[in-house]
Amino acid sequence: MKHTLRLASVVLFIVMSMGSQATAVAQASVVKGKVTSQDDGEGLPGVSIQVEGTSRGTVTDFEGTYSLELQSGDNKLIYSFIGYKTVTVDVGSRSVIDLVMEPDIEQLEEIVVVGYGVQRKSDVTGAVASVRGADLTKIPAANPMQALQGKVAGVQVSSGSGQPGAAPVVRIRGVGTFNDSSPIYVVDGVILSDISFLNSSDIQSMEVLKDASATAIYGSRGANGVVIITTKQGKIGDEKTTFSVNTEYSVQKLSKKIDLLNGKEFATVVNDISPGSYNNVDAVPNTDWQDLIFDVAPIQNHQVSATGATKKTQYYVGLGYFNQQGIIDKSKYERLTLKLNNTYKFSDNVRLGNNITVAPYSQQVAPGVVYQVYRAQPVAVPRYDDGSFGVVPNVGNPLADLENSNNFNKGLRTVGNVFTDIKLFKDFTFRSSFGVDMAYNKNKSFTPAYTVYNADGTASQQQNLYSDLSKENRENFTWLWENTLTYNKEFGKHRVEGLAGFTSQKTTSEYLSIRGENILRDGQDFWYLRPSYIVDESNNINTLNSIANGVDAGQYYSMASVLFRVNYTYDERFLFTGTFRRDGSSKFTDSNKYASFPSLALGWNVINESFMQNITALTNLKVRASWGAIGNEKIRYNRQFSLVQNELNPVFGVEEALNPGASYGVTGNPDLKWETTYQTDLGLEFGLLNQRLTGELDYYRRETQDILVDLLTPGHLGNGQGQRVTYNAGSVLNSGFEFNLGWSDEIQGVKYRIGALGSTVHNEVLSVGGNSGVDSTLVGGYLGDGRPVTLSREGLPIGAFYGYQIVGVFQNQAELDAYPHDSQARPGDLIIRDVNGDGKISLADRTYMGSPIPTFIYGFNLEASYKGFDINVDFQGQMGNKIFNGKEVVRPDPYNFERHVINRWTGEGTSTTEPRASFGGINFAPSTRFIQDGSFLRFRNMTIGYTIPDAALERINMNQVRVYVRGTNLFTATKFTGYSPEFGSEDVLSSNIDRGAYPVSAIYSAGLNISF
Repeated sequence: MKHTLRLASVVLFIVMSMGSQATAVAQASVVKGKVTSQDDGEGLPGVSIQVEGTSRGTVTDFEGTYSLELQSGDNKLIYSFIGYKTVTVDVGSRSVIDLVMEPDIEQLEEIVVVGYGVQRKSDVTGAVASVRGADLTKIPAANPMQALQGKVAGVQVSSGSGQPGAAPVVRIRGVGTFNDSSPIYVVDGVILSDISFLNSSDIQSMEVLKDASATAIYGSRGANGVVIITTKQGKIGDEKTTFSVNTEYSVQKLSKKIDLLNGKEFATVVNDISPGSYNNVDAVPNTDWQDLIFDVAPIQNHQVSATGATKKTQYYVGLGYFNQQGIIDKSKYERLTLKLNNTYKFSDNVRLGNNITVAPYSQQVAPGVVYQVYRAQPVAVPRYDDGSFGVVPNVGNPLADLENSNNFNKGLRTVGNVFTDIKLFKDFTFRSSFGVDMAYNKNKSFTPAYTVYNADGTASQQQNLYSDLSKENRENFTWLWENTLTYNKEFGKHRVEGLAGFTSQKTTSEYLSIRGENILRDGQDFWYLRPSYIVDESNNINTLNSIANGVDAGQYYSMASVLFRVNYTYDERFLFTGTFRRDGSSKFTDSNKYASFPSLALGWNVINESFMQNITALTNLKVRASWGAIGNEKIRYNRQFSLVQNELNPVFGVEEALNPGASYGVTGNPDLKWETTYQTDLGLEFGLLNQRLTGELDYYRRETQDILVDLLTPGHLGNGQGQRVTYNAGSVLNSGFEFNLGWSDEIQGVKYRIGALGSTVHNEVLSVGGNSGVDSTLVGGYLGDGRPVTLSREGLPIGAFYGYQIVGVFQNQAELDAYPHDSQARPGDLIIRDVNGDGKISLADRTYMGSPIPTFIYGFNLEASYKGFDINVDFQGQMGNKIFNGKEVVRPDPYNFERHVINRWTGEGTSTTEPRASFGGINFAPSTRFIQDGSFLRFRNMTIGYTIPDAALERINMNQVRVYVRGTNLFTATKFTGYSPEFGSEDVLSSNIDRGAYPVSAIYSAGLNISF
């Protein structure tokens, strides 16, 4: 909290002018003094000092000193500053007034970081949610966004994979485009696409900007929301260093197994399909492949930091180490994070500073064995007594695949900026910041040749015939230069804040990939793609065509922008915010290179009206409304250009000879322009019973137009049938309500807070394609055998599930003959609804089966403390979405079954929902049979801690010692039969298809926090 206070002091001083606003008149007097903080006795910069009843006043300088000319009759001065209690002082005959200001804890919590500045919560006209940095360390996660699950209304954070180092998928107020729907992140002023490098312990606060009024200042980057992150800084004037040590150890385990058949049950079902396959079902092996693959695994998370300041310098140094081993062998993630923040007061009018994060990391990625484990027959032997691997028919051997997998990532991420703040003259401050984001990643993957064996010792066909080595290098470099001029002035009942700026950015990306087969040796010393290390089928050095599939590519794009914002407050009652940004992007041709993004917002602090003063139960009431336009240009580079291929050599002419020719390889569209999202927000904020009950309610409507989408085009365009061209050819609507309620109180020494939040989402495709020659349906998710299962079409949500509707099971031949059916159907098969009523079952009978997007997401939490003990409990959930069980539907061979097959149809009247057992056919066509309810309630976190009393710590010169235990993902209530109902996919057209993702773990932790 003290760090927040000091950070706010500095930022607000930068945007407030120095010097007196009073007009010198005859017989004027001067009062001088210094304003200090009760916290540490240091001077407070930026404190507003107003002559009561007038518009005259001044603000304190960097040292907290001030000088103000007074006129005859000026009797009282009002001292005010965000985070401190306002004080009114009688001047009398004094010429020197020194004042010590007391922190106002309740007001301090209301400071909100917005784009390019900070505001009081009461002045904010947009939809902005704040999260304390301390809340982000309450789960053992590599990515800070995972801690936001169930914490912010309107924000869905999905951990779709438990692979160590995997980033969560974040959606703010639904899915607004067919393209990248992720928000941007602004870390200490540097705009980023992800924060996987960031250590949660280094974060001071996080703000989520949700509506157009809040995000329009970021223009084309703000269409999917903005997450602003402020990292920790030293305290102004605190001439000492505070050290902190945080250490935590955790263990992970599979939280839930899928209910599959055991050996005897599997053999019985197979005999039902193919009689006589197993003569003695009681004697077959019984292998639990899940027990073989999944294991208990540790996590370590350690952090040491030092923070402090002198009268001229602030500093923060943090060093973090994170190591997560996966519950599947050959998977892990390790990261070292170094954080350096410094600010130096060069003079009273100039500050210099830097924020730098350096994060080397390494990751090992497990192969896709989860799907294999699901399919593997329990009657197969994983390993024979001689150590050789057994074969699972038509699967291979998941254990062998895992043991022979070697897939490594190693990289370095460096993010930071240097900045200067200069007070130019009265009421104006200039800021210049130059930031960089450098990312380097190297991947190496090697799979040796290995063999799996049949029971008789013969080699099976399921084997890797040749060793395989592939390498990839990725380099990304982005620089961002931002220059802003801030104006701040108060006069009477008016307060005006102005912002103008210019920004420019350039990104360079390069990618190199190469692959070779039949490596001379399996050892790591030979994991190099040298011709002398690669042999032919006769094991001779192969110098010809030994290295293949090489790709060397890159892309370069840039953006330039101007931005403006005005905040106006009248009498602490009426609020206005106007924002305008104009962006130019090299991704578009000259005719559409630039686009403008305006927004307007109004607010009314009803609580400050005179007619509200007698309503003592109500302590806060504000209404706000906003409208704005924001953009999106997240498409692949060079989609506006056509590429010509010269590989076409047609035969024509009298002699029918080959003639050189060319054709379109990729057809570009020079008319591409920006996606634009128009968003409206209506909000209400209230507080009751001395702020014990607080709440926020919002209604939002965001419509995205001119969505950039790749659509099929007819062959007569000359680019080949089935080629795709990018068009501005789609529109999507998201709308809904949000609420955030909190109750806090203290009863007999027990302090507690209960919170509940939720949001609804209605997602609908308003249009897609529709032009002559352009298709009007986007097919997204495909199964492993190539069959589509999702599509996006007008009137449906993005990525809607699409397939056959099942209405029962044929009980006998008479029923089969009386209803349209597949030509291969027989009694016991599923009844497919004849949707179009044409008397036959065909692809035309496929219909909408449900949405992958939840219609309601929610969370609630409890915090309590008593005499050093503290407890924190978090729940999170969602409702209204569906999941497609893609693991089960692809079944051409005798794979294992989920246990519901026990209730299969075995004769007339035995089942009306579960068909007869089979290995494939119409019963495994994409249909509502494989659609499951994706709703869940998850016990996300429970932490119990104890802090040693201050009296005991004083004797050993310690500031804090706290120990705690914690459980994460403790329990999930759901009807979904897979590992976890929580799915996340960056591809919005194919989300919530269960293909056998790496399961999310239950985690049990113990930790220690020390500061001195």
